[in-house]
Amino acid sequence: MAHASARALALAALEQWRHGHRFADAILQDLLSRSSLSGSDRSFATELFYGVLRNLTLLDFWISRLRSGSLDNGSRDLLRLGLYQMFLLHTAGHAAVFETVELAPKKSRSLINAILRNALRRADELQKAAASAPLNTRSSHPDFLSDG
Repeated sequence: MAHASARALALAALEQWRHGHRFADAILQDLLSRSSLSGSDRSFATELFYGVLRNLTLLDFWISRLRSGSLDNGSRDLLRLGLYQMFLLHTAGHAAVFETVELAPKKSRSLINAILRNALRRADELQKAAASAPLNTRSSHPDFLSDG
């Protein structure tokens, strides 16, 4: 399946990774090999995919502050992608929200839009909460690596 954008490819990679049957690098290489994305878009897709994986605990920490109810896996992946762009890549908020919402299924768009816009409004609060969170949350490292 061809992916129209770097974000769509990164989202597909996250979905496949979540199913847990293959290593991240194998998933990404397979998707990139079947992609017609430009070199810069391939690099961006790679950064998005690995960046979300590297920061999974921190991204989920922010999601838990923004949404108390349950989320389906696809919505969680979209929020991770959007929050990573906004807070860790410092992508313009309106662009990150718009592009992430565009990837969402129609039934989920209003929820994804609302949560990401709320994150933009609460950016300072979320950053402060992360700064005071335990080291394993801030660094997305397992507990045994961050225990001193």
